Parts: sequence; structure tokens; C-alpha cells
Amino acid sequence: MPNTKELRDMIGDIDQQIIELIATRMEIADELAKAKKETGQNKWDEIKEREVINRYHELCEEVSLSEEEAKQIAEVILHISKARQMHIFE
Repeated sequence: MPNTKELRDMIGDIDQQIIELIATRMEIADELAKAKKETGQNKWDEIKEREVINRYHELCEEVSLSEEEAKQIAEVILHISKARQMHIFE
């Protein structure tokens, strides 16, 4: 069994991967916002937002995270993404 330092190191490695993946997701979301702006689409699509939240619920169920945890994760990521999109649409 790993000791506490090894476990913390493992968490640190995972945190780095999470941040890198979120950064990549935000870059893609920025490109999506630019494409929506260029084509005259709305900033927000409530149907797509609901689909994202539902997708998080499904993904979290697969790894034994609760529906509330899925909702919290999705809301944080969507909040950051929407804030970035606001700047693109300004």
C-alpha cells in the first residue's frame, strides 16, 4: 500500500492532468464561441447546456460519483466556459 506522500504525489499528477484537460476543453470552447459569433448564433444554447449536464451525470455514474457531484462538476466547467464566451462575444 502506498504511503501518504506517494498518495499525495499521485493526486498531484492527476490534478495536473485535470488542469491540462480543462485547458484543452476551454480552448475548444473558445473556438466554438468564435464560430457561433461568426455565424450569428446565440451565445447560450440551453438545450446543449442540459445535454452537457446529462452527459456528466452519465459519465459520473460509470465511475460511482453521485448525481450531485456530476452537477457540481458540470456547473463549474460551464460557468468558466460561459465567462470566457462572454469575452469573445463582446
